[in-house]
Amino acid sequence: MNEEKRSVELCQDIVATRVAQMIAERDNIAPTEALRRLMMTQTYGLLLDAESYLHLESAEYTLDMYDAEQRGDWERWMEV
Repeated sequence: MNEEKRSVELCQDIVATRVAQMIAERDNIAPTEALRRLMMTQTYGLLLDAESYLHLESAEYTLDMYDAEQRGDWERWMEV
């Protein structure tokens, strides 16, 4: 695995972990449950797509996308 790919994967892991922590704290659920919920979303799929560059955005930005998706607010999700 090349250095760039490792860097992308590290960023993806950091953002996903932080978003899951934020969901867990806000929704008063276990971090593993928060991560499971996140992993079932299109937002998470986009986070794993290196070409989307979502891994370079903040956890707050990604959480906003997650929340828009959960509300079914696709216009907001696309805007973010």
